[in-house]
Amino acid sequence: MADLIPKERYISREFVDLEMERLWPRVWQIACREEEIAQPGDFVEYVIGDQSILVVRAADGGIGAFYNACLHRGNKLGVGAGSFAEDRIKCSYHGWCYDFAGCVTSVPDRGDFPDLPLDLRLGALRVDTWGGFVFVNMDADAEPLLDFLDPIPRLLEPYRLHEMRFRSYQTLVLPANWKAALDAFNEGYHVQGAHPQILPWTDDTSIAYEQYETHARYGRLENARRELRPSPRLDLTEFDEGEILAGLVAGLGGAFLKDEKAVVDELRTADLPPGSMLGAFQERRMQLLADRGFDTSGFTPDRMTSAEDVYWFPNMVGPIYPGSALLFRMRPNGLDPDSCLKDIWVLEWRPPGDERPMPERRFFPDWREKKWDPVSTQDYENLVKVQAGMHSRGFEGLRLNERQEGNIAHMHRVLDRYLA
Repeated sequence: MADLIPKERYISREFVDLEMERLWPRVWQIACREEEIAQPGDFVEYVIGDQSILVVRAADGGIGAFYNACLHRGNKLGVGAGSFAEDRIKCSYHGWCYDFAGCVTSVPDRGDFPDLPLDLRLGALRVDTWGGFVFVNMDADAEPLLDFLDPIPRLLEPYRLHEMRFRSYQTLVLPANWKAALDAFNEGYHVQGAHPQILPWTDDTSIAYEQYETHARYGRLENARRELRPSPRLDLTEFDEGEILAGLVAGLGGAFLKDEKAVVDELRTADLPPGSMLGAFQERRMQLLADRGFDTSGFTPDRMTSAEDVYWFPNMVGPIYPGSALLFRMRPNGLDPDSCLKDIWVLEWRPPGDERPMPERRFFPDWREKKWDPVSTQDYENLVKVQAGMHSRGFEGLRLNERQEGNIAHMHRVLDRYLA
């Protein structure tokens, strides 16, 4: 990857077409969560670019993935999410029916189609699962999912993602390329510029970055202890540890529950020795999780307030904490290089047997329709300006620093492997 990443990767329709030809048809990508298709006949439509994919739970509990087009006249067989009735997929246009293996089972007036093959079936994709996520791949010759994901399964095994469930599900349309939106959540370099209000409770300069063959992560990695101190950029010699802890817990996108917030309030009123508040909170949070039935044996107390900010190539990123996760899935919005879909998934761990219905999937075709938290609003406002600025004749391309923006540079290097 050259030092300058051409802006055409973010604004060119030709580059969108190249990605649709060589990236999306060849890569494992998250289509949905298993809980979204819990019962036989349940389906989710996964849209990537101009391709619609139907993910269906079969009667035997297996999962199938098919191109979402009736073989008769191309009508989409399922839209959004729902459940097929009568153990079949029925086209709403002329009534052609398919079983959950994709085979044609019924054609009205079939005698009028004398040359129709008897073994006609929907085009199938490869489908596999890990961590409660359903992955699809259009390439029949793609590497196995676990090989592709390495080392994510090892890194995230203690978090028990397969036992997490949706707390909320939101999708919004952003006027930015999907990679620009992804970049905004794949580095911490922008915190000092875009989010100065959080510098009093986070040391943004201590963030470390690590790239793997395909994926990456950043945050406070192994042997990096979080401390209750503001960013060194503020050059503060005196600060309130309790205020920093309260800001940390309140500012992490719902990663902590009300019980944890109550612990913060309690510790702030206790007469604790200087430097001991964070350790006390971490021990208490570990006990809270254990009391709920969460296995904390795979964690040190320090991990109770440190996230695994994992980047799953090509388009998923977000912090994962013991007991909760905040994940962002970015996708092209059709074939428009200047627009993308951002899915916001908040997951929480629940003990086995604690089954609740899926939360409402909320969709915002214009991101300004909702009042977002201040940090998200700053991110979205910047993305609008970033995408517009990339069209400037005075802008050639991205100039990244290899440490703090190393995950972005790595993403482009991996992208090149698929495009080559």
